[in-house]
Amino acid sequence: ISWGMVAIPFKIGQPKKQIVPKTVERDFEREYGKLQQLEEQTRRLQKDMKKSTDADLAMSKSAVKISLDLLSNPLCEQDQDLLNMVTALDTAMKRMDAFNQEKVNQIQKTVIEPLKKRNQLFWYRVTSKWPQSHELPALHSWTLSTPG
Repeated sequence: ISWGMVAIPFKIGQPKKQIVPKTVERDFEREYGKLQQLEEQTRRLQKDMKKSTDADLAMSKSAVKISLDLLSNPLCEQDQDLLNMVTALDTAMKRMDAFNQEKVNQIQKTVIEPLKKRNQLFWYRVTSKWPQSHELPALHSWTLSTPG
């Protein structure tokens, strides 16, 4: 059989009926694009929040270290007023560090972990129905031909 003479089980010239209308397909593709964009923005937010909390912790730890270094300075032993100010600074830095740690813990529980869980659950559901590549299925190829 040559390519021009391939047996076709359906009538030649019979129009194919689409399962999904073009408008629905375009709407679906648009909404899927929005979901991908939301997922990317959520991932970036999660990453940025993690960087922010890490920076907050590093900053407060550095402030506590600076105040401890000032307390151990020999000048503080010589001047009582300086010692009182540095002691007050050290107490404030330690309180700030404790509050900062609590803030980071709350951000972890209320922002970072829920975003991570949301992304995992959402894409688990999507990928259980679609290929692992997260590619949009070609809806336009889902057509029916009616037998003649």
